[in-house]
Amino acid sequence: MSTAPNKNSTYYQYPDMKNNGKKIPSKVEITISCKNLPKFDKLSKSDPKIFIFIENKLYNGNDVTSLWKSIGSTERIKNNENPVFTKSFIIDYYFEMIQNLRFVVFDMDSDSDEWKKNDYIGYVEKTLGELISSSKDNGYLCDILTAIPSGIEVNNSKAQSHHSTSTMLFKVREIVDSPIKIKFDITCEHIDKKDTFGKSDPFVIISRIEDDDSKVKVLEASVIKNTLNPVWNNLEISESALINGDPDRKLFFEVYDWDKNSENDLIGTFTTTFSLLIKQKSFMIINEKKKEKKGDKYVNSGVLFFKITERPKTLEFVDFPLGGTEILVSFAIDFTASNGQPSEPDSLHYKKPNYDPNNFNTLNEYQKAISSIGYVLEPYDSNRYMEIYGYGARFFNRKTVEHDCSLTGDPDNPSVFRVAGILETYHKALQTVKLSGPTNFAPIINKMASKAREGLAPKNTDAPLHKYHILTILTDGAISDMENTKKAIVEASDAPLSIIIIGIGKSNFGSMNVLDGDNNKLSSGGKTSERDIVQFVPLSKYINDPSLLASETLAEIPKQVLEFSKLYKYRPPKYYYDIIY
Repeated sequence: MSTAPNKNSTYYQYPDMKNNGKKIPSKVEITISCKNLPKFDKLSKSDPKIFIFIENKLYNGNDVTSLWKSIGSTERIKNNENPVFTKSFIIDYYFEMIQNLRFVVFDMDSDSDEWKKNDYIGYVEKTLGELISSSKDNGYLCDILTAIPSGIEVNNSKAQSHHSTSTMLFKVREIVDSPIKIKFDITCEHIDKKDTFGKSDPFVIISRIEDDDSKVKVLEASVIKNTLNPVWNNLEISESALINGDPDRKLFFEVYDWDKNSENDLIGTFTTTFSLLIKQKSFMIINEKKKEKKGDKYVNSGVLFFKITERPKTLEFVDFPLGGTEILVSFAIDFTASNGQPSEPDSLHYKKPNYDPNNFNTLNEYQKAISSIGYVLEPYDSNRYMEIYGYGARFFNRKTVEHDCSLTGDPDNPSVFRVAGILETYHKALQTVKLSGPTNFAPIINKMASKAREGLAPKNTDAPLHKYHILTILTDGAISDMENTKKAIVEASDAPLSIIIIGIGKSNFGSMNVLDGDNNKLSSGGKTSERDIVQFVPLSKYINDPSLLASETLAEIPKQVLEFSKLYKYRPPKYYYDIIY
């Protein structure tokens, strides 16, 4: 659901992302509340305040420095163990980036923001992607940790003495300064007769009710002479003006009888919200003075009917993860002999003696690609399970070369838990795999296209898109089955699937650019791809900066998801505008 930001918002924009020529990012607003905060003061409850930080990582050779930049704080709420903070935070949202956020909670014993003068309650660390994809009904609940996060100095003895669990609830909403017009018709029936020698000359005023209950007039429909059943067709107003981006914004309707020589006569009013306006469609016009005078005999002063004639929302990518579309992630790893034996230091699969999955600098090039891409994509799958396959080798001591082998050993269950599971499964596979060849992509592409179509509703039915698949193929060289691969990609182009190809090593990957249809759509056997679903990136170009690798690799995914939804008419499972119309 989109909304305009509230008046107490802090906006954070990535300084290194300004004016970079790329698509303007989505903006999301985060509001926060807590429950069951500890009581440290003897005579009162806590006075909580939350400080918010965002992580910036700097890469310099093998050195990685993590800097936590303050982006603001909530207001201080006095004497409240279940605070609901008014101040919100607006952040530029980039699907292709890991945007780590830290929320540090204090009981404010003084007016100073110095942490040593206040009592530490705890903290929460989440990625923005996780808050978006894990939200249910736009809310994400998690425990507040009482440990001390890295990089800060506080005393947590009081926090750890609190024996029950405190929680933090995040509300995440897309921010839209909407240029979109809402088009609608209004019809009134049986309104009161106000003129002595005629009927009425009605007109309608619509006002938006602000948070402080003040009214802002946003539309005045023209006068229609001498009728008790007026009709106003083709009315139009911007979404921002009418509801300020909030579908639950209250609206005040007034119906008047126009008089040329005196004050206009009020026929009646009613108050509603935009959500209810669309669902209920008809409303009684009430004149309070007349109602008070007539008592039980009074019914209404007419009925107003509201009808939307044009849907007012254009989908953005963020609507999909917020609306419940899961991003399903699969990795396919090249185990052809050209990679070199894993025991050799010059192998792309080299098993380093100091291998530590948590230390980027101890990873081989395949592991670096897996971690760079996987940690960005992981939060978008609600259960955090991802699939892992191998190709171009003999696996599990079997005699034949396979090109779509589940590295878990179970063809029916190729999924493992989180990126850690992908790295662990890949590392285990290196112990027994017999590198071979050729380098065939078509089998794994066909397999994943088939999976992507499972349970998919028919095209062009405005159906919900529950799942979208991303297949990441890691390879060290040229494709052996180029024509079959082209055919597989063309056939898969109408499935909810994107394919990322990452070139590992320093081979000539010129043939890969043929598959990446940025400039020309891919063709095979006289059939042209319906959309571009392939992105190729050479790892060597970004090997020392995993965040840049992820950014360059995943930048096209939002566009591909939107293109699929638009081309075949799919929507997010929980999509406000599609639900209410």
